[in-house]
Amino acid sequence: MPVDIPGCVGAFVDEIPLVTHAMLRPYVIAILLHRKAVRLSEIMAAVTPHCSSIDLKIGAWGEYEDTEPNKTRLEIIAEEVLGKMVASGLIVYNKSQDFWVLTRGEKDQNLTTVISWVSSLDAQLPVEFFRNATQQKRNKQKSCS
Repeated sequence: MPVDIPGCVGAFVDEIPLVTHAMLRPYVIAILLHRKAVRLSEIMAAVTPHCSSIDLKIGAWGEYEDTEPNKTRLEIIAEEVLGKMVASGLIVYNKSQDFWVLTRGEKDQNLTTVISWVSSLDAQLPVEFFRNATQQKRNKQKSCS
C-alpha cells in the first residue's frame, strides 16, 4: 500500500517555477483555438493556479520593478505575450469588447501558424476559420461564373 508523504516527490514537482513568456504562450494559444478570442482575465484565470506567489504579487519586482507598480508579474508577462502576437499580426485588439481576436491575416498569412498550433496540440481549427474559407471559396466561384 503506497504511503502519501507530502513534499517527497522531488524538487521538480514541489517547486513552482516563475512564469515566462514561453510558459504562458500555450495557455493563450489554447484559449484562442477554443474560441478565437481571449481576454486578459481568462489568461489570469487559467494560469493563476499554476503560478508561484511571486508571480501574483502586486508591485512587480526584478526587471519589472519600476515599470508597472500596480500590476502583477503575471499580468505584465501576459500583456507582453499578447503584444508580441499583435505585432506579428496573429491577433488584433478589439477595444469595444476588450479582447484580442485571432485573425487569418492578410491573404491568410496566419493560417500556417494556426495550423501548426493545431497539429502540435492535437487540437481543432477554430470554426470561424472554416466558415471564412468556405465563404471565400463560394465568392470566388460566383465571381468566376
